This record gives sequence, C-alpha cells and structure tokens, in this order.
Amino acid sequence: MTNEDRWRIRQEKAAPILSALHTWMLAPRDLVPEGSAIAKALDYSLKRWAALTRYAEDGAVPIDNNAVEVRHEVA
Repeated sequence: MTNEDRWRIRQEKAAPILSALHTWMLAPRDLVPEGSAIAKALDYSLKRWAALTRYAEDGAVPIDNNAVEVRHEVA
C-alpha cells in the first residue's frame, strides 16, 4: 500500500474517530476533580494528543512503535 493510500484510509476511518475521542476527552475534563486518577489519565493523553494522532496525518508514519520497542528490548 502506498503512503498516500494509507493516508486516505486513515483520514476516512481514523480521523473521525480521533476527533470524537478528543471531544469526548475534553468534555468530562472540567467535571472531574483535579488530581484524581481520571483527571491524570485525561491530562496525560491530552498533553500527548499531537504525538498520539500523528500517524493519521502522514501515511508514512507507522501506526505503532513496535519496531522501536522490540529494538529497545533487545539492546
């Protein structure tokens, strides 16, 4: 599959899901107590949102970092 094909599929299928997830994560954030486990989990993901969603913006970017993780474990 070409990078462009992968990008198109990600835009069609993943981008709407990512957008809905981001909206869903932002909505309850103001409702949960500061410092709670849920607040920490939401903050963690929201602070890393650009990295989390980078794969959807570029078909050449792998959807996961398994290759890096495997190399790290071997080293």
